[in-house]
Amino acid sequence: MSVSTREPSIEDSHGVSKAEPNPSRLHSLDAFRGLVMGSMLLVNMTWDRGVFHRQLFHVPWDDPLQGATFTDLVFPWFVFIMGASLPLSTDSGRGKGRSAAGVVLIAARRGAVLYLLGVVLTVASRAYETPLSWMNLLEWNILQLIGAAYFVSVWVWMLPPGWRAGFVAAVLLGKWALMTALPWETVVELVGARTPEGAPEGHGTWAYFEAIKRAANFQFVETAWLRNTLGWLGMAQQYLPLAAAAVLGGFVTAALNGERTAKRAASVALAGAAMVGVAFLLQSGYAAEGGGLWGAYTVPFSKLFFSPAYCLLAVGTGAVLLAGCFAVIDVARWTTAWPLRVFGLNAIALYVGAELSFKTVFSKWQMPLPEGGADSLAAGFQAWVRHATGSPAAAGWGFVLAWLGGWWLACWWLYRQRVFLKV
Repeated sequence: MSVSTREPSIEDSHGVSKAEPNPSRLHSLDAFRGLVMGSMLLVNMTWDRGVFHRQLFHVPWDDPLQGATFTDLVFPWFVFIMGASLPLSTDSGRGKGRSAAGVVLIAARRGAVLYLLGVVLTVASRAYETPLSWMNLLEWNILQLIGAAYFVSVWVWMLPPGWRAGFVAAVLLGKWALMTALPWETVVELVGARTPEGAPEGHGTWAYFEAIKRAANFQFVETAWLRNTLGWLGMAQQYLPLAAAAVLGGFVTAALNGERTAKRAASVALAGAAMVGVAFLLQSGYAAEGGGLWGAYTVPFSKLFFSPAYCLLAVGTGAVLLAGCFAVIDVARWTTAWPLRVFGLNAIALYVGAELSFKTVFSKWQMPLPEGGADSLAAGFQAWVRHATGSPAAAGWGFVLAWLGGWWLACWWLYRQRVFLKV
């Protein structure tokens, strides 16, 4: 049975489509996207380390060991899912019947819109106190990276399969070389070293990788506008590995797209597990002072530096999770997972709405506190729950659940109206 993921729809000029959910759609992909979006909402609101598990926090940026928690994998999982949609959208979605050049032009427009939305989110809260500047356009954040990675991954997907695989290999090997090839003395001479207190220095340490990153972003250039412009270009060291993760996601969906069988799910899960195994091998034995199984070429899991080990860990675990969703939802048909798909079918609208409303309303608008004074809506909500229950855990989890529930209801309303917002 062939699988089509395109929902029959009529799109207006504003990119709003009204449609009935297509029974032939790959529901597992929507469900996994919804799971990732729910996870993103969750980890963005877990602030109290005394209440929430360490897996709900990023690894501290200056931790000499680096590493990866559940939270660190949420963002690359979303990019992996974005790439997983590539073969579906190019075959039967927006790219159907278009030339390769036409598909790339559409991708350029969508990438630019995502980038500009990211700029808006980046300055949304700062603009209350800091004047806007043209240099805000050169700042990178989540949606800016997604927009750039999306454009590159679509362009690569228009190439023959061998070229796609070559791109992934070249990017990951290139990032590995960038992170390991230069002598410590050369890097320190170029940009200096920033070392967390008590942390070791030298080749393969956090200080080394951080200096490499600043060098690739041209932080040694003295003229501010030139440094910012070249640094903007230097962020290719981040979005190219993301694009590689997206292309790998496309390979995964291409393997699943066709007959819905347990054998396909098992094959993808095994491939994902193999990537996780390679990721652990790349960072095997890594220590704060550098080194490990591969000596100076050992690299840690690191979202901050987007190491090849981290990239393969994210893609491999994403492939295993998607294969599991595929087996349960599209093969065995044990569930339609519609509560997750409610989030997954309006992912970008959900992310932009949640981030923008928090930056401009929930973290800025004031409400009275039970002990007097005032604080933001987010902090005030938790203060009142803590006052009523005497439990910091109830306050923290109460706000998180209210946040998740409120946004799920908003997406459910759109789902019931058959309205799917697209970029």
